[in-house]
Amino acid sequence: MEPLAILQTDMLDLLFENRNKSYGAYPLRKYYPQRLFISLAVVFLFVLICSFLYFNYQSAPVYSRFLDPPDPHLVPVDFSPRDKPVLPPVRPAAPKPPATIQNTTMVIVADRTAPKPIATVDQLQANVIGVKTLAGEADNGEPLNNANGQTGTALQNKEPEAAKPEIFDRAEVMPEFPGGIEALKRFLLKNLRMPDDNLEPGTQVRVMARFVVGADGRVRDIEITQPAGEVFNREVKRVISKMPDWKPGEQNHSRVAVYFSLPVNFVAAE
Repeated sequence: MEPLAILQTDMLDLLFENRNKSYGAYPLRKYYPQRLFISLAVVFLFVLICSFLYFNYQSAPVYSRFLDPPDPHLVPVDFSPRDKPVLPPVRPAAPKPPATIQNTTMVIVADRTAPKPIATVDQLQANVIGVKTLAGEADNGEPLNNANGQTGTALQNKEPEAAKPEIFDRAEVMPEFPGGIEALKRFLLKNLRMPDDNLEPGTQVRVMARFVVGADGRVRDIEITQPAGEVFNREVKRVISKMPDWKPGEQNHSRVAVYFSLPVNFVAAE
């Protein structure tokens, strides 16, 4: 472009000099002011029309059928109560009473007495209680003995024996050695000794023991259910008796005594 033409050329033409003006950016910038003016004009016209319609609607008269003058051809009708016949109030029919029978007569009878008199306290202390009254030797004022040799006073003072706690074969939560099964294996390996050194190398001896883990966790009532010789049985009992308190078993969220079976294997060194 010649230098003299630069002063008379628009800035947009200078920017797109020697470029493709048919590209979309040039016409968008070129005709942007015209499009903005047209858009503002359309919006202004739309607002003007809406405002005109709004104020025109507010100023229009509103007619209501309740405000119109009454039609002279209509005849008013009086619905006063004196023109209506007075009807008696309708009452529901009373229900029929059900059939009844009198049952209130009381009969007074004599008091019923016991067929046999009740034994007194002195009679109970001087005689043995039985299902029948039998004549026997006098006891000279001393309490009589029962069949087991206990006196009447001893029978009165004897307290009922407490029921032994139940021992479960299996419980919802079985007893557990402190630290788990791995700790139990380490305890047995540490404390068990081979009681017989005359076994052939590789020989295995199996002893099955059963004991009770009480509700307090203590081990008691050790017995051998599968013996393998007196020396092996005695060694197993010795080690089990040295066990620390277990974690007790539980049944219905309560601690209970549970039987626990423990196999012990002795293996002769090769």
